Amino acid sequence: MIVRQNKAFFICALLVAVPLFAAKFWETKEFTSWSDKECKEMLTKSPWAYSNSFGQNRGPILSDQTSGGTDDTGLARRPVPVQSFQTDSVTTFEFRLLTAKPIRMAMARLQLLQKANDPSLLEQATKYVDAPPGKQIALQISWRVTPEGSSDNHDIHTYFLGATIADLRTNTYLISDKAGNVSIEEYLSPGPNRSNPAFLFPRLDANGQPLFSVDDKSISLRSQFMPTVGGKKKTFDIYIKMNPKQMMFKEELTF
Repeated sequence: MIVRQNKAFFICALLVAVPLFAAKFWETKEFTSWSDKECKEMLTKSPWAYSNSFGQNRGPILSDQTSGGTDDTGLARRPVPVQSFQTDSVTTFEFRLLTAKPIRMAMARLQLLQKANDPSLLEQATKYVDAPPGKQIALQISWRVTPEGSSDNHDIHTYFLGATIADLRTNTYLISDKAGNVSIEEYLSPGPNRSNPAFLFPRLDANGQPLFSVDDKSISLRSQFMPTVGGKKKTFDIYIKMNPKQMMFKEELTF
């Protein structure tokens, strides 16, 4: 069997995840009664949580295959070249709006579920949930690579450890019809007190007015991650499209 393989790596976007929502449990139930499953749904597939997945492929693989047996002359059938694509791994980047109240509710509830017998924790959780969002919009980033155990996880973590605001300022924006391109304002790298990196964007313009509103058709995140993975520089083009009308909570736009 002859196998010919293109050694050039390329990355193809498999999915831009736009979540589909079932009943809005966050509108009908107090967060203190959310289940573990509901909290995880809020943090991974809700109007305030999105993901981009990318397949990392080695390109087309041509292999000589045969169906066996003999042809009409009695000779063995000749192998037929077959082209296929082999996916080495899938990298998924997950984004959640840390400043959105429903996200804070889910994170607080998970803490309560872990320490159900700690009465002081409920007061702390309530203060965290009810705290005002502040002047910045915070987007937390996490990632996972399948199959598990891939060294890509370490390489991507190393990239975010070394990334700076200078690296991101020219390619990382929140975009809307009214505000246009709003550049990232601050980058928080992983550290002892923060396991995941975060992007911070301004919430208000120079006059103190909101940059984004429910009247925007959409609010999009654009960015570019360029880690060195397996000794090769790779580019992940990030695109997230958010629907402000779905991001309403208690009749207010929250993010």
